[in-house]
Amino acid sequence: MSNMKLIFRQLWRHRLFTFLNVLGLAIGISACWFIFRIVNYEFSFDRQHPDKEQIYKVFSHTQSEKESGDFDAVPFPLPYYLKENSQDVELVVPYYNRYFEVVTPASKSETPTEFAGQEKIFATTADYFKMVSYKWLAGSPHQLFKLQNEVVLTESRAKAYFPKLQSQDIIGKTISYDTTQFTVSGIVEDLSYPSTFIGKEFIKVPDQDANLNNWMMLMNYYQLFVKVKSADHLKNLANTIDQKLVQMNGEEYKKENYKQTARFSPLSELHFNPIIQNHSNIKVLYGLIGIAAFLLLLAAINYINLSTAMVPMRARSIGIRKTLGEREVYLTRSFLTETFLVSLFALLLSWPFTKMMEILFSDFIPSDINNYNDQFNLLLFIIGLLVLITCFAGIYPSILINKVKLIEVMKIKSLSNNSTKGVYLRKGLIIFQFIIAQVFLIGTFVITIQIKHMLKSDLGFTKDAIVTVSIPNRAADKATTDPFVFKQALSKYPEITRVSLGHFPMDDSYWGNRIRRYGEEEIKNRIMQYKYVDQDYIDLYDIKLLAGRKLMMSDTSSGIIINEKAMTELGYKNVDETIGQSVISRDKNVKIVGIIANFHSKDLHQQFNPIVMEVSTNRGPLGHINIRLDHDPKKWSTALANLEKEWKSIYPHAKFSYRFYDQEIKSLYETDMRLSKIINLATTITLLLSCLGLVGLVTITTVQRTKEIGIRKVLGSTVTGIIGLLSKDYIKLIIISILVSTPIGWWAIHEWLQDITFKIEIQWWLFFIPAVLTIGIAFLTLSFQSLRAARANPVNSLRDE
Repeated sequence: MSNMKLIFRQLWRHRLFTFLNVLGLAIGISACWFIFRIVNYEFSFDRQHPDKEQIYKVFSHTQSEKESGDFDAVPFPLPYYLKENSQDVELVVPYYNRYFEVVTPASKSETPTEFAGQEKIFATTADYFKMVSYKWLAGSPHQLFKLQNEVVLTESRAKAYFPKLQSQDIIGKTISYDTTQFTVSGIVEDLSYPSTFIGKEFIKVPDQDANLNNWMMLMNYYQLFVKVKSADHLKNLANTIDQKLVQMNGEEYKKENYKQTARFSPLSELHFNPIIQNHSNIKVLYGLIGIAAFLLLLAAINYINLSTAMVPMRARSIGIRKTLGEREVYLTRSFLTETFLVSLFALLLSWPFTKMMEILFSDFIPSDINNYNDQFNLLLFIIGLLVLITCFAGIYPSILINKVKLIEVMKIKSLSNNSTKGVYLRKGLIIFQFIIAQVFLIGTFVITIQIKHMLKSDLGFTKDAIVTVSIPNRAADKATTDPFVFKQALSKYPEITRVSLGHFPMDDSYWGNRIRRYGEEEIKNRIMQYKYVDQDYIDLYDIKLLAGRKLMMSDTSSGIIINEKAMTELGYKNVDETIGQSVISRDKNVKIVGIIANFHSKDLHQQFNPIVMEVSTNRGPLGHINIRLDHDPKKWSTALANLEKEWKSIYPHAKFSYRFYDQEIKSLYETDMRLSKIINLATTITLLLSCLGLVGLVTITTVQRTKEIGIRKVLGSTVTGIIGLLSKDYIKLIIISILVSTPIGWWAIHEWLQDITFKIEIQWWLFFIPAVLTIGIAFLTLSFQSLRAARANPVNSLRDE
């Protein structure tokens, strides 16, 4: 008990350094806490699934003359064939994502609640519930899907639809999916662990389907899981599938010079498989782990630096304790206890910091992370973190304390200069801290400039002052009016300069179709990106026409426009040769009536795509209404008000919402912006931790050199000179750290930029400006603390022993 009082007294006596240590460790712990929750959640996927070693997802591998690729889908008839013909599988489970515009649970109310655009509705078979072990709250898996229109709900979805009923009472209730009624035949408990199987509502795969005999088509919502008897059966299963595909599609394969085979991904690896839909990027998680480790390491380095620098200030106390017979092992234990208490205080302070991070960086947190209980793992992590910090940060300072010699303390010998080894270690740790901080700062600087470059680059079309609205196509919208009528209604307003229907010039969707030169064999088909537009599209977006003419509405079945990249891939040498040539586009003979300049149809990470533009009058392919506003922003509010007025007049049942197109483009760089945000956080924390360490160290240096500073002031030293004296040694260390970090930063940003096609050039000022910022921030930090010492009355300094 007396030892604890001594520790608390020591912490209070040096409360500035206690605060700096607690704050530094709290920041490091909060970053680790925040990142651990995300990483623990992601790595928990499917870990608790029974028989996970036997469950595989089947996907397709395609091989053509020029390229190959993988696609997370299978032909629709494949599950039925395997179930009847393969001896290598225990379970065959089709898993098809279904979309319904409106879901309406039965209700006695005159206005039943409607759920629009419900997600996580899957069509499957009864075998799904043999493969995935749910706890049944109502209903029976043994009598499941005997009828076509049955639905099984998870508990959370059942409560959303029937909030006042118990699970047993929901059985037999009806739910309308669009216009089809389904009867609830089962309620299952939501899975208690993160899983690939995210379904919340399950209906039966339809007995009849238009694609039941289509072995060529692959759609990303046709998915298949199998439970094999053992991994040894995978080879036979692959052969069975491949042989069937050749049997059914052999003629097409020869014609298209194309081949499709089956591939498998085990459930245990599914969450991080880049081929699979909704996968997570394991490299990002490793990056987050690395950032957390660095931040915690920097916080621990601060503690070690301050603790070792304070050894001379504590030497007399240590000497007295040794005089009274305290053994080294007790001194070590006392200092480790002190470190543990500081870490514990830091842990308490880290809780509000962690909550603050969760608010500021909510887009990094998986949406359903709070649905799973991770308290036990979190408790183990926190305990392990406390033990790690205590051992790592406390061991070396405790060794230095035990090296304090009693005779030197009694002689009042100055201990201000630690052993050369200790000084070198402290300098090395400072350099290491600022190397990490400088690398992060370079990364922040370059990533920010690259994102601005991508957003400000010439895209080959005009994106400003353009508003987009999706063409309504839901049955509930009752939008039977031709969207060209809406276009015509908007044309009368002077605040709206142009209106066009069609695909966005740049987005993340892809409509691909076949095209070849007239007279070439079908094996010469090329898949190109198609954009369906009307005749005003090129003018609205100011896309440069290189040759020929613009599209007209009469070109729906006779003419197309292509870009330069498409012209090259079709084998034409120049625009003059290309104009008027006949091509087979989507199995129709059409002419190339115009050539446009290349423009970016994808983000600037990618090359220019070959693009074909075709006129359409079909609302489905067109997709969007593009409205170009007057160049004067003052007129925009009037234009938007008129836009909404016409919408409500023509489409009264459809929800009105618009978006500026430049914001649509910005959303394409969401991944880059998230990376920028996390690097900015890491940079801020590393600089803050490094500066906290500098504050502590310069404070200790000031105390140790109080008499020297007083003498220098008496002899005429200026305040500026004193600040320079106390700061120059640390500035030298920071300059060394900049010299070391610059090549590391260059390598890191060079690797990151490799995946970006249209990138900035790496120039000297990208390193010079962060270096100046680092030196400036460090100098301001040092000056703030040095200024008090420089202004102190030298009489007081010389009077004090």
